[in-house]
Amino acid sequence: MRLADEVRNRLKGMNPIERENAVRELREVVYEDAYETITDHDDALACPLCGSIGIVKKGRNPNGSQRWQCRDCKRTFSQMRDTLIGRSKLPVAKWMMYVECFVDCLALRECAARCGVSLRTAWLMRRRLLKCLERYLPKFAAGAGVSVQLDETYLRESFKGNHRKGKFVLPRPARHRGDSLHKRGLSREQICVMTGVADSGTAFAVLSGRGVISKRRAIESLAGRIGRGAHVMADEAAAYPGAMEMLGAVFERVDARSHRVNRINTLHSNLAGFLAGFRGVSTKHLQSYLTWFLWRRSFRDDRNDSIIRQVDAQPCPGVTRDWNGVTPPYMEYWGMAA
Repeated sequence: MRLADEVRNRLKGMNPIERENAVRELREVVYEDAYETITDHDDALACPLCGSIGIVKKGRNPNGSQRWQCRDCKRTFSQMRDTLIGRSKLPVAKWMMYVECFVDCLALRECAARCGVSLRTAWLMRRRLLKCLERYLPKFAAGAGVSVQLDETYLRESFKGNHRKGKFVLPRPARHRGDSLHKRGLSREQICVMTGVADSGTAFAVLSGRGVISKRRAIESLAGRIGRGAHVMADEAAAYPGAMEMLGAVFERVDARSHRVNRINTLHSNLAGFLAGFRGVSTKHLQSYLTWFLWRRSFRDDRNDSIIRQVDAQPCPGVTRDWNGVTPPYMEYWGMAA
């Protein structure tokens, strides 16, 4: 408390401009120290070139971070060199600020304003984080004796995004939020998302084509996730009995309002609330947002610490050009190549 009181007293004696600068510097120090505390794993370091764990300290980087040297190949490297944050030109403090925004699912414009970066930079930071988190999702695999609740949810196809600079041409007139679809009920204007929840609590959500689910698409979505002997509960969709027979699972049809499918209904409710905060998600990026939703569900506690440890463990597996010019899926419906 003495340190906190001293800081407060010093801030009170400053003019508004000095106070603003001091608070900004203090915030950066706190974020940088938090990052160092979360990623303090010197014993786990290895040489990025030869993999040797025989390393010693070897000076410091211009920003004050520690450098290391491999005793075997003599290469020097930084602890963060090949990680997402280590390779970024942005300071650690901005990444820590952005992680807080990411965990809270804030809109891109608000993330950009809070972190002091451009809108495009905020978008690229989100893409990089999403790409890093994909590999940490618990794998969904239900085998013999495992109970699974299955259901599908349908979302409007969206071409949301800035198309002024790209070559993509909208296959239909732009539709504003709130406008009704051309066809009532379930139609091919909607994208099917197959979802499932096991009795262990693990879940999956994957895009499964356009319109009402078919037997073929159900098998494609569930192959590798539903194994022989699994006990599957689902509603009256006509595709499930044949698909379960092909996969060797035991199928039980239940009423969609039954308490026996409460888990999958809760998943759909939470997913709808998650997506609503973004005011529409482009279909071409929807699978990444489903991954984000499942990651938040899997890491409910200490999300800030979890995400920092995860992105600090390995390099980001993608680059900017991988996310530019992505073609929306299922474009054959519009007479365009997918």
